[in-house]
Amino acid sequence: MSNQHSTSLKPNLLKLIGNDLVDLRLAAIESNWRRKGYLNKICTPEEQKLVLEAAMPDEMLWLIWTMKEAACKIVQRSTGIRKYEPLNFCCTLNTQGIEISGMVSYFKDSFLIRSELQSTFIHSVAVSDIKDFDQLHLQYLKPGIAYKAEFNTITELYQLAGTPSGIPELTHQITGQKHAVSVSHHGDYLAVIYSDSLLLTD
Repeated sequence: MSNQHSTSLKPNLLKLIGNDLVDLRLAAIESNWRRKGYLNKICTPEEQKLVLEAAMPDEMLWLIWTMKEAACKIVQRSTGIRKYEPLNFCCTLNTQGIEISGMVSYFKDSFLIRSELQSTFIHSVAVSDIKDFDQLHLQYLKPGIAYKAEFNTITELYQLAGTPSGIPELTHQITGQKHAVSVSHHGDYLAVIYSDSLLLTD
């Protein structure tokens, strides 16, 4: 991990949230993480140790992957800069059955993580403050072009749309306020997380 760079996220945009999921079936087909040099590009030495010593190394790798990606989505949306730098996102874990919590550090910033490990997928959510978890909602949907319409039907108070650049945007139908939202899709799974309390225009 480089120490030569410092990132300061905009305070208001720290109210963002991030999520990421991995379809384990598809990941097993698409990604050979055991090939030479792969882990070095994705994981810190401590994370590599977790993967290589895990009872289920594939699941451990994709858990770490989703944690990094969930935190990365907050950073990218806050800074407006899209960079591929997984080694700068450093994970620590606390695992209890299928419920997993942890933290991802990114230079001076850190993000709290809650993850769900199922037999077919792994899903991680990142926030900046632990109390933000209390106001989060999670909706799993079928992937496809109709997922926004399905979401808007299910959650009558909110309208999910996208900006011209493809960033998800959630608007409260009564107040008109923009709420924090994050969408993640891989393989057979799509997850939308959103917050009742985290507003992007406070």
